[in-house]
Amino acid sequence: MSGPDASDCDTLTAASLAHHRAGRLAEAEAGYKAALNISPGSPGILHNLGVLAAETGRLREAVGYFDRAIAAEPGYASAYFNKANAVRALGKTTAALENYRQTVSLEPGHYDAHLALGYLWHEAGRRDRALDHFARTFELRRGDDRTGIAGYSLTHATQAKLRHDAGQFRHIARKHREGPRFELLARTYDSVAMQVGGEANENSIAQLSGDQLAALGESYNTPYHVTAAPEFLPGALNPALDFPDLSQRYEASASGLVWFDDLLTPKSLGLLQRFLLESTIWYDFSHIGGCLAAYLEDGLACPLILQIADEMRAGFSGILKDRPLAQIWAFKGIEAGRGIDVHADDGAVSVNFWVTANGANADPDRGGLIIYRKPPPPDWRISDYKTDVGSIRAFLGNDEKDRLVIPYRENRAVLFESRLFHESDAVDFQPGYENHRINITMLFGQKTS
Repeated sequence: MSGPDASDCDTLTAASLAHHRAGRLAEAEAGYKAALNISPGSPGILHNLGVLAAETGRLREAVGYFDRAIAAEPGYASAYFNKANAVRALGKTTAALENYRQTVSLEPGHYDAHLALGYLWHEAGRRDRALDHFARTFELRRGDDRTGIAGYSLTHATQAKLRHDAGQFRHIARKHREGPRFELLARTYDSVAMQVGGEANENSIAQLSGDQLAALGESYNTPYHVTAAPEFLPGALNPALDFPDLSQRYEASASGLVWFDDLLTPKSLGLLQRFLLESTIWYDFSHIGGCLAAYLEDGLACPLILQIADEMRAGFSGILKDRPLAQIWAFKGIEAGRGIDVHADDGAVSVNFWVTANGANADPDRGGLIIYRKPPPPDWRISDYKTDVGSIRAFLGNDEKDRLVIPYRENRAVLFESRLFHESDAVDFQPGYENHRINITMLFGQKTS
């Protein structure tokens, strides 16, 4: 009687993949191991066993499988990438960097590896290397080498988004010699906006037609115009900030919270404001109605932003020490009365600050941030911004004594535990492109081992 052959191995592997995708991990692992007995050196089976081991928390075992897969197939980019994820989770930053670098050398368009390298190089104190990789993620999303990751936002729009872009082009036109070109773009965007929706549904998302996309051309949701935001010497943060006192106030608060004014120097604030007003990086129109968003990997990364994050970590060294940067985002309210609903951030410590001029805020006592000091249960899990709101409201109830209301101020910062529920206070900002309410959030993760 003959033993099992290649067709038996293929059948076992296919069945194991089906179990794996369906979440039947024990059956998947048994099947992979049976297939490996037939084909002991199969890099694909070894890789899949490594993925499964990592998913079930057996990280060192996973690394062993990935190493065997790489030994069998030295050009196996996915094995390098997943090994990098595993050793990163084990706290081995140097090994993670090397394996992510191997990944992108084998697969230059590997978006997730470039993204991971951006954050790891930043953690290692190499802003220059981090910016290189964030520039590459940006290129893979919006540039000539785009991979389709951002395809939806390149082919869809809302009326409010198109009107915002028209306002931005008019703002740029007033600042630059090529004003007529940007004014023409603004008129084109206004024309397409009229076709996309009406006043009653200006935030309804519509797929743009071929003619509409042709009219907008290469300018729509791409880095058509980006203003430089270089590092600011001698420093971006206000040198008068008393970080020891602020840190003490944070630690003394019952819930981990402190807020303060004059975060940035006037000149670094001006550079940041110009970058955010003039750069066409406001691509996300679908996450929160009435708001646009920009993210570190999708155009927000610039030397000044990363400098601010580094100086925050240095200033609040006792609070942010060993906490890697997990994300930076900016939200812009493009409806005068629209803010961000109650939510929590998926991190350890959040830094929120505002950059729009005070004169844009029609109510100086409002428009800022509400933070609920009642902590969520330890087992609370963040699922999705839109689906979490109802359960958070039910948990908080109507008790307002644990609310802290922080009024809006230009250049005011709030440092708080990310798990605390928070939302925009009542927003009433003046109309006009320059008056859109912009907040930046820097999210720092769990401590590295």
